[in-house]
Amino acid sequence: MKFNIWTLLFQIINFVVLLFILKRILYKPIREIIEKRRGLIAKTVEDAEKTKKEAQELKEKHEEELKKLKEMQSQMIEQTREESLKDRNKLLGEAEKDAAKITEKEKALFDAEKRRVEAALKNKTLEIASAFASNLLEDISDEELHKAIFRKLIKENGKMVSDISKIEEKGETLPIDLVSAYPLKTDEIKMFQETLESQLTKKVNITTTVDKSLIAGVRVKVCDMIYDSSLTGQVNALASRLKETT
Repeated sequence: MKFNIWTLLFQIINFVVLLFILKRILYKPIREIIEKRRGLIAKTVEDAEKTKKEAQELKEKHEEELKKLKEMQSQMIEQTREESLKDRNKLLGEAEKDAAKITEKEKALFDAEKRRVEAALKNKTLEIASAFASNLLEDISDEELHKAIFRKLIKENGKMVSDISKIEEKGETLPIDLVSAYPLKTDEIKMFQETLESQLTKKVNITTTVDKSLIAGVRVKVCDMIYDSSLTGQVNALASRLKETT
């Protein structure tokens, strides 16, 4: 095969011209397309990185909010538990106070009822004892015992005279009611009158009545003051003192 240098040279020239033409016509648009695509890819990568970063930040923010929410939930649970415990303790305290008040009230009612029953039983016992004592004294007492009590009153009348002397009665004569278990003789009444007048330095007017329920002895009444030396009076006085004792 015969080699033609001019043919080769012509082909080289054609190839160079073709390259020049291609460069002028295609290289610049292709390069621009490649640059645009490269920019688009870079922008896409940048956007992806930005999106990834935003997603990471959003995830971290979500995790932080979730953590805060859990902490808040724990705090609310703890606060609710403490408030429930306080309410429970408060209710228990109020229940204990109410129970104590009810117990105290019931105890007071029980004590009051106990005292009432004890007082009623005591009064009933004293009534029975007083009735028994009165019946017994009626069986063993007589006019001689009555006179002995009357003489003792006349002899030991210091307290009675002292009490009568404190009475401020208008008039020159002091009225005295003398109630006796047995009828008194005139000389007995006179002796009693003279004894009082000598000690009171004042005239007395004695009115006598008989009351057999006294059993024995006498009851002296001057204005609002009563001096009872009868057996019934002594029994009643003893019963009254026993009622006042605990």
